[in-house]
Amino acid sequence: MKIKKILGKIHLYVGLVVGVLFVVIALSGAIYTWAPEISRYIYEQKVAPSDLPFISVATIKATIEREFPEGDFRTAFYRDKSSTVQVLLYGQGTYYNAEINPYTGEWVHLQDMNKGWLNYLRSLHRNLLLGDVGREIVHWVTLLTLVMMITGIVLWWPVNKASRKQRFTIQKTSSGKKLNYDLHSVTGFYVTWISVFSVVTGLFWGFKDVQNTLKVMTGENDLVYDIPLSDETGFSEGFDQIKLVDSLAQAFRRNHPDKYIRISIPHKKTDAIHVVVIKPDLMNYTSDHYNFDRYSGKPLIGHFEYGLHADGSLYHILHNMNYDIHFGTILGFSGRMLMFLASLVAALLPITGCLIWYGKWKRKSS
Repeated sequence: MKIKKILGKIHLYVGLVVGVLFVVIALSGAIYTWAPEISRYIYEQKVAPSDLPFISVATIKATIEREFPEGDFRTAFYRDKSSTVQVLLYGQGTYYNAEINPYTGEWVHLQDMNKGWLNYLRSLHRNLLLGDVGREIVHWVTLLTLVMMITGIVLWWPVNKASRKQRFTIQKTSSGKKLNYDLHSVTGFYVTWISVFSVVTGLFWGFKDVQNTLKVMTGENDLVYDIPLSDETGFSEGFDQIKLVDSLAQAFRRNHPDKYIRISIPHKKTDAIHVVVIKPDLMNYTSDHYNFDRYSGKPLIGHFEYGLHADGSLYHILHNMNYDIHFGTILGFSGRMLMFLASLVAALLPITGCLIWYGKWKRKSS
C-alpha cells in the first residue's frame, strides 16, 4: 500500500473520530479571541475619561466593604483613563472580577468568573464544560489535530508541476463535489500554517511531557529560584497595610503612566506585595514583575521566578509567550484577526471532509 494511501486512511479515521469535537473547540476558540473586547462591553468596563486622579486602594477597599463585604480583596488592576479599575475578589467557593469607576469609586459591575456565557465559552474551549475529564479530551483532540494537519499537508502536496497550480486555488466554476474538495484541500493548506501555532501551544498547556521536554532543552531544571518573602518581624500594631499598598500603586502609576498596573493585597504574614507592569496590548511575555516587603515597602531583591521580562529565563519567556501565540496577540490586532479567521475556516474542515468521505462511501455502496 502506497504511503499516501496509508496517510489518507489515518487522516480519514482520525477526522471522523475528532471532527465534531474539533469544530466545537475551534469555534469557541475563534470567538474567545475577542474576549477583551467582549468583556469591555458585557462587564461595563468602559468609562468616560477624565483628568481627575485615580481612586486610592483605600477607596477601593471601602467600596468593596460597602457593596460586597463577603469578597476577599486580592488585587487591584489599574488600566487606562477610559477603563474601570478591575478588582479580583475571592469568596463563596469562587472568584469574582469587580469593575469600579476609577474616578468616583462607584461600584459598576460584579462578575462571578465561573458563570456567565463568556466564561462558559472559555470552559467550552478548554474542557468542553466537562471539568477534568473534558480537559483531557481536549488535550488528546489537540494532539490528533496535529496528526491531521501533518497528514493533510502530505496528501495535499502536488505530485507534479501540472497539478501544482490547482492545489493553490479554488476552482469556482467546478461542480459541487469538486468545489467542496477544493474548499477542504486548498483552504486546509492555507490555514494549517496559521492554526498549527494554536495547536502546538495547546499541546504545551495540555501535556506535562511537552513542558518538561522544553525545560530540559532550555536548562530550566538547572535553575534555582528564590521565594519573595516579607520579614514578619517588621509587623507592628496599628500598621496600615492598605496605605502602604496604595503608596506603591501611586508610585508605579506615576512612573509608568502609559502602562497598566496590577498590585496585590498580601494575606499571609510573609507574603510580598506583588506589582505587575503590563503594556496596554496585554501581552504576557512583556510584563514586568516587582516584589516588595509588605511591612517596610522595600524592594525584595533576589533571583525570583517572575521578575523583569528582560531577565527571564528562556523557558519562562517561551512559557509566557504561549498564550500570546495561541490567540495571535503576539502580532497585535492583525495577529488576533488572522487567528480568528484561521480558526473559523479550520472549524469548517471536518464538515467539508465529512462530505468528501460521504460522497465516496455513497458511490461505493451504490
